[in-house]
Amino acid sequence: MPPRKRPAPPLEEPPPSSKPAPDAKPSEPTKSGPDSETPTISATVLAKLPNMERQVYTLIFEAGNKGMWLLDVRKKLNISPNIATKVVRTLVTHHLLKEVSDVRYRSRKIFMATDFQPSDEITGGTWYHDGKLDTDAVSAVRRRCQAQVEKLGAATVQMIHNGILRDDPKAGYTIDKIRDIVRTMVLDKVLEEVKSTGEGEFAAVRSGTMCYRLAGAAQGGMMEGIPCGVCPRIDECSPDGVISPSTCVYYKKWLQMDF
Repeated sequence: MPPRKRPAPPLEEPPPSSKPAPDAKPSEPTKSGPDSETPTISATVLAKLPNMERQVYTLIFEAGNKGMWLLDVRKKLNISPNIATKVVRTLVTHHLLKEVSDVRYRSRKIFMATDFQPSDEITGGTWYHDGKLDTDAVSAVRRRCQAQVEKLGAATVQMIHNGILRDDPKAGYTIDKIRDIVRTMVLDKVLEEVKSTGEGEFAAVRSGTMCYRLAGAAQGGMMEGIPCGVCPRIDECSPDGVISPSTCVYYKKWLQMDF
């Protein structure tokens, strides 16, 4: 009978080393990157805040990129002006909230979580800087739009936009911004909106398509100096509206000018 084979001895485990191997890296917990469009409120931050500060911060955070008027904060939480102001200022000091300017309500104190950037509705969009209408920028784009219409005879907003980008690829204007400017030019009677016949000056525009051409009235004159003529929010302006001639600082300054 052949001798029985002894089982192989178990493999010995290497002695524990106090230092990791050169190529070994400690595992790190997976971090979910913040979504720039929809920031989420931090549970860690909330846990560290006193009750009243937590309520105010949560309320304003949920308002997102539109922020919240301090008076609305007071009403929703039923707190006094002094308490509301003190709490909000504390949160601003801790860099959890920031005060932003709303071009529609200049006298209001609007606060927003620092995780958000103000919406165009708050800032006024491309045509505003620090809450003030950038009339130079608006005038420059108007000149570009007019140049495209003069070159083409008649053009759609898309054609105007394409022409501007073709001449200056770094211009960076969206078609919506060009559309806003073209509307102000129509209201200012620099351009007129017409339906293409597909013939003559409209040869480049499909028949039946709405397009723009230079208005028949004389260009220039005092109308170019009126701030309404370069304001991209002119279609929102009305006597009783939030945006109105009676509240427009630019219109008041224009009325005081000596022509």
